[in-house]
Amino acid sequence: MLNRLAAAVQAVGDPGRGRIVQMLVFVASTPDCGEQSQVANAAGELLIEVLGENGRPARTAIGVAGLPPQHPCRTR
Repeated sequence: MLNRLAAAVQAVGDPGRGRIVQMLVFVASTPDCGEQSQVANAAGELLIEVLGENGRPARTAIGVAGLPPQHPCRTR
């Protein structure tokens, strides 16, 4: 989330100028895991902490078997 937030700030300059409307979260997880929403909730809480109410997005979390190695959402 910090990488995405930094990219958004770089694009618009002042973080107070933007608003996060929607966040789609892909979580690499096993088939028996049902807690992907907790990952999205944590990311949403960080956005709210940094941006206030402008950082309160609608959140969707999806569990996937894996992410491609070059996927922009993969943490390095």
